[in-house]
Amino acid sequence: MDDGLKRAKANERRRVRRLRMIAALGGVGLTATICGVFLMKRGEGPAANVGAVLALPGFCAVFASMMLAMFHGPDIDTIRVERAKGGYRDSVQKQRAVSMAIMPLTSLALVCLGTTSAWAIAGGRGDWDDWHLVALSLVVSALLLTRVTGFDIRDDKKMKRLLEDELTLSFRRSALNTALGVALAGMVVVFVLGLWKPQAAVAAMPGLMFVTASAAGLRYWQLDRRAAGG
Repeated sequence: MDDGLKRAKANERRRVRRLRMIAALGGVGLTATICGVFLMKRGEGPAANVGAVLALPGFCAVFASMMLAMFHGPDIDTIRVERAKGGYRDSVQKQRAVSMAIMPLTSLALVCLGTTSAWAIAGGRGDWDDWHLVALSLVVSALLLTRVTGFDIRDDKKMKRLLEDELTLSFRRSALNTALGVALAGMVVVFVLGLWKPQAAVAAMPGLMFVTASAAGLRYWQLDRRAAGG
């Protein structure tokens, strides 16, 4: 092994360690944000104050982790190490598919709070916190769909070369077809709910969008695993 490859491997190990620390920061921040918002909405007196203290630093930690992750993505050393292994493209595609499977799990609690807030808004009891939670739950669903469609890499020529091959495009089409089927079935359910209780139909919309996006992400991940297994 030449010295250049050794240095590249050492740099890549440091980059991965930093990314893990950043991911841990984001996870702790997201947990603190959700717990803080819940305490602010459901608690009284000291509990609401504790919620405010938790929510703001938690949101800042999530934002900071997102910004830091942008500066610690794959670089030249990553490409050199993965090419030495013979599978950089496969590694990038697998990481992307796994992220699509993990996002619904990490966002479920936030969407549940958004659904509760949508119920309050539809019932005329909503406040600004409720509107914020509904907006965040919709943003989570939108972010997941942008990853499935590849919209987030439209300006990244390097990533497009890695993720725009024929197999990946077929995964994307299948995932979007699954999402369309789930959305149509969900719209029927929401329509029936609206006939019974309009407030329930409004409250169900953040959940429907989340389930639709999650179905697309999980279908993409399933196809990627099936292809990797041969």
